[in-house]
Amino acid sequence: MQRLSRLQAAEELAARLRIQEGRNLVAAGVYGSVASGEDRAHSDIDFLVVVRRPRREIGHRMHRGYLVTVLQMTREEAEDEVLGSRSDMEEALGGWRSLRPLYDPAGLLRRLKAHAMRPAASRFRKAARSALLEAYEDYGKLLNAIDAGDRDEMREMAIWFTGAAHMVVFDLAREVLTTGRRAYVELKKHGTLGRDIRSLRYSRHTSAETLRLANRIWNGLLARARRQGISLPAIGRSDSGGSL
Repeated sequence: MQRLSRLQAAEELAARLRIQEGRNLVAAGVYGSVASGEDRAHSDIDFLVVVRRPRREIGHRMHRGYLVTVLQMTREEAEDEVLGSRSDMEEALGGWRSLRPLYDPAGLLRRLKAHAMRPAASRFRKAARSALLEAYEDYGKLLNAIDAGDRDEMREMAIWFTGAAHMVVFDLAREVLTTGRRAYVELKKHGTLGRDIRSLRYSRHTSAETLRLANRIWNGLLARARRQGISLPAIGRSDSGGSL
């Protein structure tokens, strides 16, 4: 017997959930590589389930030999993810843009996908501001690790800081990522700032080099935010020249 494809397995799972959940199931669909037809030998199935009331029984599972990664949300949570402001908006919207509804009787998923395709510029500005504040927090933790001479903590905080910094870059550019796994690849298109973020994240540096890169990244983020008129509270560090 021929094995079901991942999309067929997802369709079967959606049909089972309709029976299992009844009126509690609002909608279901797949996103990511399975939705776009780009799944590979070891891809999982990214499965979205929208329910009226969350249930512990709806979670990650194996189905037909495939790993199914389940994202369970209420209708309100789904609408907030697409229509609200969040620091990782570029990643969240990327998933919604790839969404393929499997059960959508009220058209909720189709409407939210349409909104994800044309987000307002003001939402990116709010997301960038939020991401910038997160980056500032991690920037401070990285500077603390450098001051303490703790190389292990310095390495970990560099990863935290670059994780927040890359979101600022994409939000300021109003860029929605097709898939999260290419985030740091796409940074290559963002000039010296993108290269600095990649270098701090993936390469080993001395404390002095780490400090120089961190300051350059932070000041680069601030400069790009200022050019778009994004204001922040009076934050900054005297040793970095990064105050607003």
